[in-house]
Amino acid sequence: MNHETTPEEETTTDSVATPATDVRRRTATVRGIELGRARPEIIVPLVEPDEESLLDQAAAAVGTRARILEWRLDRFRPDLEDVSDHRDAVLAALPRLRGQLGPDKALLVTFRTSAEGGARPISDQNLGILLESLISGRRAGTQAAVDLVDIETSRDPATVARVISAAHRHGTVVVGSYHDMDSTPAEETMVEILRSQRRLGADVPKIAVTPRSSRDVLTLLSASLTIAEDLSGPHIAISMGPLGASSRVAAETFGSAATFATVGAGSAPGQLAAEDVSRMLELLRP
Repeated sequence: MNHETTPEEETTTDSVATPATDVRRRTATVRGIELGRARPEIIVPLVEPDEESLLDQAAAAVGTRARILEWRLDRFRPDLEDVSDHRDAVLAALPRLRGQLGPDKALLVTFRTSAEGGARPISDQNLGILLESLISGRRAGTQAAVDLVDIETSRDPATVARVISAAHRHGTVVVGSYHDMDSTPAEETMVEILRSQRRLGADVPKIAVTPRSSRDVLTLLSASLTIAEDLSGPHIAISMGPLGASSRVAAETFGSAATFATVGAGSAPGQLAAEDVSRMLELLRP
C-alpha cells in the first residue's frame, strides 16, 4: 500500500505564502489503483453463497471496468453456523478467488454485520480473528491476497484498533465503515463520523445512509463535499436505495472516491449495474 501525502502546497513570493494552483490530495494506492485521484473507482460486491458460484461471479466482474471487488464474507456459506467452520471455509476459498481476479484487480474483504445491514451476526472477538487471519495470511515473497479490509467503526474500539493496526503492519488499506439502514443523520453528524474514522486510522472512511426524502440525499452529498474539502484523504459517501441512486453516479462531483455497482446480485439497496455506472461516471465527469 502506498500513501501519497501531498496536501495543499504553498509557494512563497517576497515571504508571503500563496496557495499553489495544483492542489493534490492524499491518496491510497493498491495494485496501481489510486483511490482519491480522478475518476471514482467502481467496487463490485461478490455475494454468492458457495465457492463455485462465487468464482463465477468474480469471473463476470473481472470482465467489467471495475477494478476493486468486494468479497462479502457474511454472505458466504450461510450453511455454516459455527464461526470456526465459516472462517476455515473463507480461508480455504481465498487462494482460488485471488487467482480468479488476476494481478490487476484489488480485493476488498468485508464482513457486514447484521447490525449494519449484513447477513449474519458475529461477536467482536470473532470478527477480529476473522479479519486478522485474512490480513496476515501473506506468504513470504508474495503479494498479499487481500488488498483492502473493511471494519465497522461502531464495533468494540479495541477490536477496531487491533484490525487497523494489523492491516497497516501488513500493508493493507483500511476502509472504516458506518451504515445507517433507517435514516440519514444530520450533516454535522456525518461529517464528524467520517473525520472520526480518519482519526482512528482508516485510510478510506466510508458512510452509507438511508434517505427518506430528496433533501436527505442533498444532505449526504453536502457532507461528502465538506470532507473532500478537508484534503485529508479519500473517502466514500453513499445514499442508499432508489432515492439515493444519484449519489452513486455523482461521486466525483461531490468528492467520493468510489461507488458500488453490481454484476449479478447486489449487496445493498439502490446499487446499479457496473457497466451502466461506468458509462454514467464518464458522462457526468465535471
